[in-house]
Formats: sequence, structure tokens, C-alpha cells
Amino acid sequence: MKNYTLLTGTSNAYIIYRRRFFDTSYPYFLQEMLLERILCKRWEYLWTSIPNLDFGKMDHDKPDKRILFMNYVERVLLLRDSTDIKRFSLSCQVLYDASHVSAWISTAVRRNVQKLYLTLYHFEEPFSLPHSLFKCVTLTELELEIYGIPKLPPTVCFTNLKSLIIRYVTFSNEYLTQKLFSGLPVLEELELEYCNWVNIKVVSISAPKLLYIGITEDTENQNDEKGCQVMISGVNLNVFYYFGEFYNEYRVYNSSSLVNATIVVGWSLQRQRQVAHRMYVLLTGLYRVKELILADCALKALTCAVEVVELLPHMPIFKNLEYLAFDESLVNLDSVALLKILQKSPCLKTMEFYGEINLSSDYERNDRILDPVPPCFLSQLNCIEVCNYKGDEKELSAVKILLKNAVVLDKMVITCSHHFAKDLEKLKKVHEQLLKLPRGSKHCELVFDLYLS
Repeated sequence: MKNYTLLTGTSNAYIIYRRRFFDTSYPYFLQEMLLERILCKRWEYLWTSIPNLDFGKMDHDKPDKRILFMNYVERVLLLRDSTDIKRFSLSCQVLYDASHVSAWISTAVRRNVQKLYLTLYHFEEPFSLPHSLFKCVTLTELELEIYGIPKLPPTVCFTNLKSLIIRYVTFSNEYLTQKLFSGLPVLEELELEYCNWVNIKVVSISAPKLLYIGITEDTENQNDEKGCQVMISGVNLNVFYYFGEFYNEYRVYNSSSLVNATIVVGWSLQRQRQVAHRMYVLLTGLYRVKELILADCALKALTCAVEVVELLPHMPIFKNLEYLAFDESLVNLDSVALLKILQKSPCLKTMEFYGEINLSSDYERNDRILDPVPPCFLSQLNCIEVCNYKGDEKELSAVKILLKNAVVLDKMVITCSHHFAKDLEKLKKVHEQLLKLPRGSKHCELVFDLYLS
């Protein structure tokens, strides 16, 4: 009785506030709703105004469970009062219920939904997202994870949409796809993950307020043989991220505000010429970037085709580049791509090698690798970090070349491999060996660390 008194004395605002943090997934939500209904008669009406609705996170593959789920969603939306929905999340198989799912989304739009998250899969009939969704003026966040080819409307205008995430969608109509990416006047964040472009040759993504774009390609590649040319224009673009094998070509324009770019490239032996050329095309469009990270096979890709190697001297100057990192398992210091990038980066201040640094086995004249010496080595480069240092002869030679030629270097940080944790005496010898190396900068400090993870 004491607990009952406390609950009946609770304000409506508190009860609704408390419900905001509960999952509305069936049957947990229903069970708790019944419990609270017993304890608090007012809950019988208050639940109809919950601002956040999350449907999913359950196994409704079996027919009986699916029917319960469908009826549950229908009743929650049917009995809801006229208050706005702040967040609406739905994850389910569509099967033959495309009209029902579309109607649920329409209901959320009519209730001025602000954040909408949809995960839809297993379609047994054509599915169209409601046209009203693409003109929703209250929507600020939209996440579409649709395993199929959704039909897009001819008119798109997301007047307040700031964040858009699209996963597993196959775009098949060039005109309608272009309409989608042209109706985003205030969009700030765009993520395209595992999407495919079929029967689309060119698409332009132009969002004047876009700050971040992330692209993760589908590894199964269901694109056309030549892929799609994706043109990206964003005068306010700050961050660019790419992960994939260049099944499509990406060109970046008007990126004067670009701060950080990360390119993660998978290796494709069968398509190495195509990958090399598309890597070059993307890189040349990022010439205004301040921080550049090349990962996996990004650097290697640039040297895989003779015609691309011949283009490297014609790369634009990376006049704003101050930070350059290589997150690859092995980087050869005498890589023609690496040397050309350094020659084209006059303002580079910091360079990091997350993986092993090395020299090609067939390179005999190590002293002439940096000939001519990149301009940044003579005036700007003040910090070099080498990770996962193992202390072999080629690594030592590579570090020696860097120390000798970076004449304004303030600090070189060398993080030794975790293997040294079991042999501290060997670690000490490696440190002594490095300390004896000649330094081009009188002010250069060698800092040692040990990688323990």
C-alpha cells in the first residue's frame, strides 16, 4: 500500500519523463505497462503520449509472434493521442505488409516526428516509402536501413533534416536518386553504408551546409561493372571518410573548408588498375585538406598501375596539409607515392606511421631516397612518430634517413613493438642504437615508448 501511495502521488510529468527511457518493444513494454496500470490508474491514459516509440528488437519470424507484433504496433498508433512523436524507431520484416508499414511511417510523419530510424527487410512485394516522409518539415534525423530497392518520390525537400544515414539501399533510378541528394538544404551529416548504384552513371551530392560525409562500400559489390561516378560538392565540408575497394569513382569539389580526410582502401588484385586510378582521382580532389590518413592499401594502390605512377608528379599541391598518417601494416619509405605526396606537402608539420616502416629490398642507394629533400623537411616538419618499431636493419635505416633529413625536427616518438615487453635487455639495446643515429636537427628529441596492447 505504501508503494501504491507513492506512485499515485507522482506527477504526470514525472511518469511521462520516466517512460521516455523505456523500450517500447513488445512484449517487455506491454508487461510493464500492465504492471504500472495496476499501480497507477492514470497510466491508462498517460502512455498514449509517450514521445519516443521503439518497435522491434524481438523475434517475430514465427507467424503467431508476427501477428502479435503487427497488432501491437497498430493499436499503439491507433490509440495514441494527438501529441507529437519525437523519436520513432521501427525494425521488422515487411513481407506482404508493405501497406501497413508505410501507413505506420505516415502516422509518425503526421505526428511531427523529429528522429526517424527504419530497418526494413524481407520484401515480398514492391515497397514505397510514403511521399509525405520526403517533405516532412519537422524531421531532423533520418536513418534508412533498407535491404532492397525502395521506390523514391519525384519530389524531395527535407527542409530541416541535418543527419541522414542510408544503409544497404540499392539506388536504381538516376533521376529520382539525384532528386534525393538535391533536396537537402541544411544537411550536416551524411553516411552511405553498403549501398549500391545500379543503372546510374553519375550522381551529384550537393548540400551547401554539409560538414561530414562517410562512405562505406558494399564488399559484395552489386554495382554495374563500371560503377557510378559520385560527385561530392560541399563548401563547408570538414570531414571526409571513405572505406572500400573503389567499385565506384568519387570526386570531391569545392572543399575549401576540409579539415580531415581518411581513406581506407581494400586490395583487389583483379581490379588494381581501376583502384589505382580512382584512388588518384579521389586524392587529387582532397588537396585542400589539413589532416590526411591513408589506411590499409591506400598508399600501395597508387603504385599499382604504371599510368597512375606517371600521373603522380602532376598531383596538386597539398598547401594546407599539416598532418599526414599512414595506418598500414607496412610502409616503404622509398614508395614513389609516399615521396611524391611529401614533395607536394610544403606545410607538413607532423607525420605518423602506425604500422611498420621499411625500405624495399631492391633499393641499394638509401642515402638518395629523399633526393631532392621534400620542402617540408627543411622548414616545417617538427614531429615524426613511428609505431610498432621492431628494430630490424631496414627499419633502422628508414629511421636514420628521416632523422638525417628532417632538419627542423623537434621530436621523434618511437613506440616499440609489444614483443620487447618480454626482453627488456634487447629493448635497452634498441634504444641505445637509435640514440647513436645522426640527427639533422640540433634540437631533435628522441622519445621512446612501449606498445603493450
